[in-house]
Amino acid sequence: MKNNAILIIGVAILLFGLFGNDINLPNLNIYNNTSVEYITEKPDNKELLDQANDIVDIIKSNYSDSSKEECLKLAALYYDLSILISLDKEDEVITDTASIQEANSLAGKMLKLDIKGKYPGLAEAAKNLVIIAIGEEDVSLNDESRSAAKDAFESLSWAFYQGAN
Repeated sequence: MKNNAILIIGVAILLFGLFGNDINLPNLNIYNNTSVEYITEKPDNKELLDQANDIVDIIKSNYSDSSKEECLKLAALYYDLSILISLDKEDEVITDTASIQEANSLAGKMLKLDIKGKYPGLAEAAKNLVIIAIGEEDVSLNDESRSAAKDAFESLSWAFYQGAN
């Protein structure tokens, strides 16, 4: 029985190798139905809005052919990070401000974007936006600081969405 299974698999591989280009297989792309979300409404907090506008200005002043795609990817990532931060007691993933700072610093690397040096001042502006919201000290998140961090990452999502358009 074991030999029959191996023989069938071998024949299938052989047939696929010979006729693979002529075989019409269904599209198995599991990502077709995923949606990407961004924050499209400007931040309510004036300080966050001002810093987000600085980010938009940096992007616009260094805009290139790849900027739209890069910015939309970052806008979606920052939105996803805002969701991750907002998870509370039962599903809590991010527990302190150091984790938030680390997530922010890894954002471009997570998407394998090669943007280092492409937008001078962008990394510092994004870091400053997060600092405005949560400060620089490493502290455990409470409900208030978690909400502030969520607002910061939503502001980053908005800024990159605006920078893409």
